Amino acid sequence: MPTAPARKRKRPAEDPRPWLVIENQVHDATEALRKLAVRTDVEVRTLGPYRVFALIGYRSDGTEFLIHCHLANPNHCMVAGLAPLDADGTLWRHRTTYGDAVEVTTHASLMDAAHAAANEAAQRGAWAAPDTPDVEAAYAAHPRPVLCEACGR
Repeated sequence: MPTAPARKRKRPAEDPRPWLVIENQVHDATEALRKLAVRTDVEVRTLGPYRVFALIGYRSDGTEFLIHCHLANPNHCMVAGLAPLDADGTLWRHRTTYGDAVEVTTHASLMDAAHAAANEAAQRGAWAAPDTPDVEAAYAAHPRPVLCEACGR
């Protein structure tokens, strides 16, 4: 009795967006932090030498914690997003707010992420930008160097 020829399974293509793994981690971590909060509020805060637009969570005992924030330049224009990679808030990432490429970098702490984001904004000309369109133009004029074709980093 003849047997049917064995079909070869096609190997699933690798996701062309490896940054999506990090973004999913960020989403899960921020959702976990939101669930810990009995209420949330958006505030302008000082984070070391930086100004941030922050989503603050409040626990039932009144203590507060940072859920995520946006780093602003001295002209109060947002230049990067800072968000946790885990629900404990021990690992953070910064992501440039503008640009056509998704640019994600991970850090060991919130302050490391803020320093790196401010450094990158300064190197790419966005730190001194007086208005949001100027921030966008600075990031577009000075893209990150492309190191890998697959992920753009």
